Amino acid sequence: MERTPPEGRRSSPEPAVSSVLGDDNLLGEILLRLDFPTCLVRAAVVSKRWLRRASDPAFLRGFRALHPPRILGIYVQAGSAPKRFLPVPQPQELAAAAGRALGNLPRPWLVGDCRNGRLLVRLEDRGFIWAVRSLLQPAPDEPLPTPPDLSLNSSMFHNPGVILQHLLLLEGEDDTTSCLCLLMAYNGVTFGANYSILQSGVWGDERSVATEIHGSLGTVFGQKLLLGTKVYMMTAARCILVLDLDTASFFKIELPHGVGGSGTAMLSRAQRSGLYLVDATGFHLRIWHGDGAGQWVLVDTISVREACGRLNVQRWETENGQAPAVVFAVGDNAEFVIFKLVASGIICCMQLAGNRVVEKVADGVLENYGALDCPIAMVWPPIFPVSDRESEED
Repeated sequence: MERTPPEGRRSSPEPAVSSVLGDDNLLGEILLRLDFPTCLVRAAVVSKRWLRRASDPAFLRGFRALHPPRILGIYVQAGSAPKRFLPVPQPQELAAAAGRALGNLPRPWLVGDCRNGRLLVRLEDRGFIWAVRSLLQPAPDEPLPTPPDLSLNSSMFHNPGVILQHLLLLEGEDDTTSCLCLLMAYNGVTFGANYSILQSGVWGDERSVATEIHGSLGTVFGQKLLLGTKVYMMTAARCILVLDLDTASFFKIELPHGVGGSGTAMLSRAQRSGLYLVDATGFHLRIWHGDGAGQWVLVDTISVREACGRLNVQRWETENGQAPAVVFAVGDNAEFVIFKLVASGIICCMQLAGNRVVEKVADGVLENYGALDCPIAMVWPPIFPVSDRESEED
């Protein structure tokens, strides 16, 4: 005799669950709703099929658009004072992972550049010897070959007033230690650069280039963005000076109308093509996208007052005509911006992609900090485990 299940008792939900999780499209929609890359990595260990779905490049592009890599912190400096690292508060889910990554940071004054989890650091006990350090894979520092002596050509630079050297990490998955050594000088009329590139452990030939530009002292000390084989330099002359490393030549890009020069706007690498520029005008942040050749499109304008409404800001207006908001740093693909509310001394981090949450990084910072162009963010793409399972579903 066939027995009827007691009233209220339901059959096992396993077939329904299997039908949902067995559908790649539905599985993708579920994974897309995870909040953090760390959750995505944990989901990927369920099976090889889940791993393939989570690590699919097209899926990861969609995931990043909704959940961009979080900023972990930024190095700042006030005048000649020592550099200072300002960590960004993290949700509980990421606190442990962020703590492990930041535990591998060197002292602030030893950091030259940061790019997707790689830090260019000066070895404290080795003079001007540099190494590339990984935030995720702590290991003994392997010194880089000593950068060449990029002595300035005396016929090109007559009594240079300012000389500054930069080391910038190149983009590269196979050669993680490749970098650019850039020596710049300005004598009031001529701005020049000598440079050499480290690839496969060998420094290349020295190359030199110069151009005339007025008011370019800000070019020496301003932001420099290495994008492919070009270095974009913010200037005080209301333009971007671009150094083409392939042709050893300069060209200039005009800024969008109404945008100031070095010190008022920051550049960002675009994920697919071109670059972004974020500037603060009054109590508004403006996000521009450029093609790298002088064409700009205004992507968005954000009210700082509205975005920071929940921070309980006591003072908004500044004195002596100071700008009320100053941009410190912009993440890759303009996914976040760090800025300061000058009157209150509050430093904020705003996620531009996704839900635009604003977090307070520091309070009562009245010093005139300037960004050091190396915000530290989570590594992207996530590093997934390597599975040796035989079964697709195990």
